[in-house]
Amino acid sequence: MSKYSRETVEQTVIDIVGDLIQDWGLDLEEALSGKTLLVEDLEFASVDIIQLCVAIEQHYEQKLGFQDLLMKEGHYVSDLTLDQIIDYVYRKLAGTEL
Repeated sequence: MSKYSRETVEQTVIDIVGDLIQDWGLDLEEALSGKTLLVEDLEFASVDIIQLCVAIEQHYEQKLGFQDLLMKEGHYVSDLTLDQIIDYVYRKLAGTEL
């Protein structure tokens, strides 16, 4: 059993995203949640997504292989929800296959 719950992973990822965007001056209609889209809602560029992945890996002190999440059928995905990232990180930490 993983020492991380999905709820703690969710809060960690949301906190990391909040830290990344705190100085961006975004006028968010809703608080960050699992339904928040990185590109559409938060205006993430590819470099921001990489920064997010690095920050999550640094927090958990391990490589999580985000390329499996960011690429589908040889192409980069166009957008991701926070839930998709949270689920991916949680499964990686729990050692379950995606």
